[in-house]
Amino acid sequence: MKAVSPLLLLLAACSSLRVSADFDGGSVGRWEAERSDLLRCAVAGQADKDGRNRQASWYYFQVDGAHRGRLEIVMENLVGEYDYKPGSIAIRGDTPPLVSYDRRTWTHVKEVRFDEAAKTLRVIVEPEKSTFWIAHIEPYTGARLDALLGRVRAHPDLKIETIGRTVEGRDLRLLTVANRNLPDAGKPTVWLMARQHAWETGTSFVAEGFLLYLLSNEGSDLRQRARWKILPMMDPDGVARGGVRFNRNGFDVNRNWDTCAPDDPRMPEIAAAKKALLAEKVDLFLTLHNQETGGWLSGSEAHPQIAARFFDLLNRETSCFLPEGKPRPVGAKPAPGRATVYQWLTLERKAPAFLLEQGIAFDGKLRRLPVSADRIAFGRELARAMGRLALE
Repeated sequence: MKAVSPLLLLLAACSSLRVSADFDGGSVGRWEAERSDLLRCAVAGQADKDGRNRQASWYYFQVDGAHRGRLEIVMENLVGEYDYKPGSIAIRGDTPPLVSYDRRTWTHVKEVRFDEAAKTLRVIVEPEKSTFWIAHIEPYTGARLDALLGRVRAHPDLKIETIGRTVEGRDLRLLTVANRNLPDAGKPTVWLMARQHAWETGTSFVAEGFLLYLLSNEGSDLRQRARWKILPMMDPDGVARGGVRFNRNGFDVNRNWDTCAPDDPRMPEIAAAKKALLAEKVDLFLTLHNQETGGWLSGSEAHPQIAARFFDLLNRETSCFLPEGKPRPVGAKPAPGRATVYQWLTLERKAPAFLLEQGIAFDGKLRRLPVSADRIAFGRELARAMGRLALE
């Protein structure tokens, strides 16, 4: 933070504005109220175990004492590092935050401006109430997942297991959906993984829609003909504390899949999921992610025809925006300790495993910024598309 003049300090002392993030998923760095209509808030970010790859892709905080009228919030400390390449900036003008007055209904801020020289994002809010919440994208907390599972727990075709615990002792859940009155023999086993990176909340909304569709009357045919495995939240610790990309020990939950041992205490989230995957068939696997720009689907060196068919189904029969026009080409073999889950599954088991990125900025299919309802709707579409692909 830059120094402020004595006059500004006096004005700040007179301001009633306060900022806090002491709640589920909350995150903010240093902040100061320069005036009653001007806040400066740094993005806390998160670096890995070596202090590298700082990710500044998440903020979620509460503002109290706001007055009616124009309030300017200047978001700072936005420059990070991605895959050891310094200078990445995830928070820009095309990714405006959302505001809520009850943490249930969220609305995109309409007036934002990215300052290229200062590397700051200026957000203009006209508060409807003295207290509001602001977030990079719509939050999806562990409490919401608990509430969802509480609503569906009694469904006869749903099994909920705890397959391990995180660094901080939170449950790692595996959901299995299949018709309990029919034998599993001969059925394909289809996997969905969400929330490897805590900030990527859109993946949780997709997984919610996916699960609810499978458990609905409309999804009964898919329950009869296939077994469905869902890993709904791979980094509950990060979700709870407002993390970004790394587990509590600083390990990326979508790297290290080639080097993580079955009982590795440094990354128990990966270890538990690897055990579950190795104990079952993997006839089709998808891990969900978010990024700032348009989405893409990974290709597959082992299964190029399945990749092409999957891309076609997503592009033609769902609302998923995939501007690249085809699956992304397979890259070079990852360096040791850098393999993602779908790369590990491909290399170790020759499984048809894929990664899907969905952008959080303007969506070319929706013709607007995506919201949680769009992700939930896509989850239903995704279940149908993956069912069709697995059963063909």
